[in-house]
Amino acid sequence: MPAYLAPGVYVEEIPSGLKPIEAAGTSTAGMIGMTARGPVNTPTLVTSLGAFSRVFGGLLDPLVFGEGRDALPYAAEGFFVNGGARLFVVRIVGEDAREAVLDLEARDTAVAGAPVLAEAAVVAGGAEVTRLVLADPGAVAPEARLLILDGEASEVVSLSDAEFVPQLLLASGLRQPFASGDSVTLQTATAADGTLDEDMAAGAGEITLTSTDGIEAGDTIRLGEGATAELVEVGALDEDGPRITLARPAARARARGEAVFVLEDAATHSALSADVAAGGSGALLAMDVTGFSAGVVVRIAGGEGEEHAMVRGIAQAVTLAEPLANSHPAGVRLVAARPVLRLHARYPGLWGNELRATLLPANIVSTVTRAPAGAGEAAVTLGSAFGLFPGSFVTLADPDQPETALLSREVGAVDTASGRVTFTESHGQALAAGLLVTSQEFTLVVERIEKGKAVESETFERLAMAPTHPRHVLKLVGSWDALTGTPSVSGGSNLIRIEDLSDAETRGLPLVMGVSRRMAGGNDDVAGVTEATYVGQAAEDPARRRGIFAMENEPAVSIVAVPGQTSVTVQKALVDHCEHMRYRFAVLDTPIGASLQGAREHRQNFDSTRCAVYYPSLERADSFGAPGDRRIVAPSGHVLGIYARTDTARGVHKAPANEVVRGALAFDVKLDKGAQDILNPINLNCFRDFRSENRGLRLYGARVATSDPEFKYVNVRRLLLMIEQSLDAGLQWAVFEPNDKPLWDTVKQSVTGFLTTVWRSGALEGQKAEEAFFVNIGYNVTMTQDDIDNGRMIVEIGVAPVKPAEFVIVKISQKTREAQG
Repeated sequence: MPAYLAPGVYVEEIPSGLKPIEAAGTSTAGMIGMTARGPVNTPTLVTSLGAFSRVFGGLLDPLVFGEGRDALPYAAEGFFVNGGARLFVVRIVGEDAREAVLDLEARDTAVAGAPVLAEAAVVAGGAEVTRLVLADPGAVAPEARLLILDGEASEVVSLSDAEFVPQLLLASGLRQPFASGDSVTLQTATAADGTLDEDMAAGAGEITLTSTDGIEAGDTIRLGEGATAELVEVGALDEDGPRITLARPAARARARGEAVFVLEDAATHSALSADVAAGGSGALLAMDVTGFSAGVVVRIAGGEGEEHAMVRGIAQAVTLAEPLANSHPAGVRLVAARPVLRLHARYPGLWGNELRATLLPANIVSTVTRAPAGAGEAAVTLGSAFGLFPGSFVTLADPDQPETALLSREVGAVDTASGRVTFTESHGQALAAGLLVTSQEFTLVVERIEKGKAVESETFERLAMAPTHPRHVLKLVGSWDALTGTPSVSGGSNLIRIEDLSDAETRGLPLVMGVSRRMAGGNDDVAGVTEATYVGQAAEDPARRRGIFAMENEPAVSIVAVPGQTSVTVQKALVDHCEHMRYRFAVLDTPIGASLQGAREHRQNFDSTRCAVYYPSLERADSFGAPGDRRIVAPSGHVLGIYARTDTARGVHKAPANEVVRGALAFDVKLDKGAQDILNPINLNCFRDFRSENRGLRLYGARVATSDPEFKYVNVRRLLLMIEQSLDAGLQWAVFEPNDKPLWDTVKQSVTGFLTTVWRSGALEGQKAEEAFFVNIGYNVTMTQDDIDNGRMIVEIGVAPVKPAEFVIVKISQKTREAQG
């Protein structure tokens, strides 16, 4: 009886030690398979289709992932559409799967002497530019990484390990093509006897010399010297005087008295290493440029003829590892870029190649030196030191040339009140008052791109490079362990983790800012996903479990599937997993497109009280096809959703059958009653199309794939599993309690109370609780003295589950009129 305390307040009197038993969850599902992204081999809870898409991505392209491997996202969709609410997903990938990566660089502060582009690199019309011509061939080594300093179009390029090809830069393009192997001969220029005898206008077709001795028709001569010199071809000589008709008009105006030079072959020669087209930009590849230099003249000769050209410089043709993203004009400089941070996509897969990262300046401190400091000192007084910490890097620059840093230093100690900052090393030079002091924090923006648009974005502001800084980039974003190849669990980013590549030398260099670049190298290793990948690997360490075995790490799961996988090896491994986990039930697919006979043969592979097999497959709209196309998908995800929906609406004791299938347009095989009469006896569950009867598409079977008649029905088997699991968990409090009558009475009352609740829900037969179940416990009832001496408390429980009305049989008899008396 409840005890009375105050008006309207009652306290239920519960026997000492009584612990109510709560029913175990039955509608939490688990699936194993491939997804677009997400944690690998880690059961991860999602509670809606939107949450699944955010964590694991959307539908998989069958052309990329192949038939069967793309099944899980469709199954997850079917699960939630049909009423499921809690789904644990174990994502699998191939053994050689890799996460996408991107190196972020700091640039060398030395710009003077850096190589420049000798030719414009133009990205236009979809053409890929993978070759640059640098005007300083000795300044770059193979496999270098360079920053192209071109304002907003700046970008970092990596050079491949291909052999660098020396190159002559010509003053203008050639008039005719030449082939690989054609000769390139250096010319000596000797002053002719005559000079220009009169002024010459640009475009002139004739010139007059004081003498034409040593010059013949067809010769190429040079007019002038230095940067204004040009080559002209002699077309004809005037017999009446020293007048020359040119083969083509001259390009420049020239004054009377300018020198004229006659060209002859020198001993230095080389050969073309590749074909050269007519016209072009004036670049000429050669096998060896030794002895050639800017300003000289060369003669190129081959089977098609010969031609003279002026050399404006020696260059290096370099090959890029990836095509340029932007166009760049000739003359822009390239400085060495040194990797300091490596971004890793948090999880492996192609999805990481759609991540884009950008660094932006986010200087916390911008002030000036308040007093001069000597060359041997390590401290400086600033106008304000607020915002600086040990580990901050600052640059000091002349305020009139803020882009050119005098030096960069790491802060070792800060006195905020006085503004005095001590660096980790001395200045190395005297510092004047009034120098511009700027801290080197940065902002990292990471975006996930879909169809050209950013659909997810993360921004981390005021980050620093030094580990001692309170806003160290690895602490805030999350770190990557290069030794184990694993991401840290902690970290603010859902998309990336960061590996620190910097050292004491590079940590203080200015980062390359404002350049947005995609990550690359992500791979799911789809071809490496086999039956063994789905089955996985058992291990005592939960972190080392793979595939189906990884689902052991989540005890809340009660129903499981490997959608689309109809390999007997994989499905038997799933059934074995359920047997091992004791309270788990598997939903198995039949092969897509299987005939009635094929489905029957597939069903014969299983005899277990912890699985059910379903046939046929479902049709839905094909998201990757043309409008109106349909796609066949495995039904297990939809079945798990129907299980969950029935559990929630009616209870686990209700058979998950005669239920509408949501999210399906049709079944790939249309079964009638005759077909079901064949499949029912072998416990193969069917989907039926009742649209002709205005009842839609329905799941029309609830049988376990077993020969045990006591566990014929899915709802009976799952009800008993739920009761067993509930009692197992609900009686753990009794462990190590004194094994005597007070404990037995308490346990009996707890179990009776729980089973009474189950009976009242309609799960057990009987008009009275006594008819629905019994609970026995006690000495010489369920236990002997030996049991008690060995610490065994034994409870005997019997229940009478409600069986489904699988067949509705109507008997009709004729009633006759009784004889009248």
